[in-house]
Amino acid sequence: MTGDVYVDPVNGDDDLNDGSENSPFYTIKNTLPKVVGTEQNPVTINLAEGIYSPSTNGESFPIELFSHVNLIGQGEEVTILDAEQTGRVITMDNCQNNIISDMTITSGLADGTYPYYAGGGIYLNSSNPTIINVRISENTAYYGGGMHLSSSNPMLSNVIISGNTVID
Repeated sequence: MTGDVYVDPVNGDDDLNDGSENSPFYTIKNTLPKVVGTEQNPVTINLAEGIYSPSTNGESFPIELFSHVNLIGQGEEVTILDAEQTGRVITMDNCQNNIISDMTITSGLADGTYPYYAGGGIYLNSSNPTIINVRISENTAYYGGGMHLSSSNPMLSNVIISGNTVID
């Protein structure tokens, strides 16, 4: 798919729906392989209000974004990516031209071997996303409980990073 898509953790369906606003997909993880963004035509994954987690809609983590794909929620209070300590929330490796906005990123865990020990909430490697209106909280990692940057320079606007933990 080269156009914008919609995901709804309550009313979506990964198998029967087409990802349109009136027929949204159910999980982000199953939506990502279906989209193709380019520099001239980036794709936005529009997230409906709700909790995206293993226990609510079977979401699996980490969400591995790639270049030219945006992840846009409905607001920090109503769109929540909750990894429930099953893994890091978002991974971006060599990504360009991305926007992450209007959501909470929480309960990520990065406690494995390299590079899975850094950035419980967000891990950026050679990636420069724009992150707007995002709360990153209650994540855990050996390095960068909330966010870990490796050769990355994200643009942050109205981002709250709080209550994250670094493992001793």
